[in-house]
Amino acid sequence: MVTTKQADSNGKDKLWWRSTIDVANRLNLTYWIIQSLGFLARILPLRTSYGITIGLSYVIYIVWPALRKCVEENMRQVLGADADHDTVSRMTRGAYRNYFKYLVDFLRFPHLTGEELERVIDATGWENLDRALADGKGVIFVGFHFGNWDLAGAMLALRGYPLNVVAESFEPQKLNALIQRYRVEKGMKIIPLEHAARKVLRALRQNEILGLLIDRPEPGGVPVEFCGRTANIPAGAATLALKTGARLVLGYLVRLPDNTFRGLISPYLDFEPTGDFGQDVQAMTQNIMQLVEECIKQYPDQWYMFRQMWPESSPAHCSVLLSGA
Repeated sequence: MVTTKQADSNGKDKLWWRSTIDVANRLNLTYWIIQSLGFLARILPLRTSYGITIGLSYVIYIVWPALRKCVEENMRQVLGADADHDTVSRMTRGAYRNYFKYLVDFLRFPHLTGEELERVIDATGWENLDRALADGKGVIFVGFHFGNWDLAGAMLALRGYPLNVVAESFEPQKLNALIQRYRVEKGMKIIPLEHAARKVLRALRQNEILGLLIDRPEPGGVPVEFCGRTANIPAGAATLALKTGARLVLGYLVRLPDNTFRGLISPYLDFEPTGDFGQDVQAMTQNIMQLVEECIKQYPDQWYMFRQMWPESSPAHCSVLLSGA
């Protein structure tokens, strides 16, 4: 049970962090910090860069208790009722650690060669993607906040697949432009979420691939069963697949102990519509999230959900973070 005092403390914690971030964004400090970290990540040995950011991940884990508690609650749901506190804490620290490694990989993104990508990624299931494209109606490539989704996109583009990525713009705009430029330089075509409708449909009509991350909770999303509780999941992937006839596949990269990656592209989702569009959207989204759940349960410390996942969560620290984290 969370007391009023705890809720107030968590609210102050959140407000302090949000105020700090807002000031940094207004002054473009975030942009220059990312630029500086990117420079260091490129000149330092990879092992050193990982070591520095792992240390930073532990600092964030300790000094931002509201975020830590929210991630722990998500992790506890993934691990199940039998997981003890030590296991939940260990996996949560692992998620922080792996996410900060992902950030290092992303900061080195512009200077990664095709040969380096091929060396660190061993992916299977390319034939599944080719079969999905053979129908000629485009492919919706569903990913989630797991492992390293940007390297997965770069690998698709390197192999010559026409990849379009729907990306939400964020502040500060200077940093948003930098992040999207990194992706464009690796062969991805960026579709801003704010102007996505026509470009998304055009890409699918041209039998191209549309990349969507599906696991970010959305208040107006489709309610599905996920890790034993109801989560509201964006309906975009299923809606597009049903309306356009595009095939839907799931893909991901999982980090291995030696910091290489194993990738998998699933067979396309075999779904027979019933004629009830709303019911079909819900059922298809449920099928997708079942695949996502199976993967996350196998590698829980590689799922990066730093916000409230389940809307019925009661602790105040999660409800506080939902509005802005």
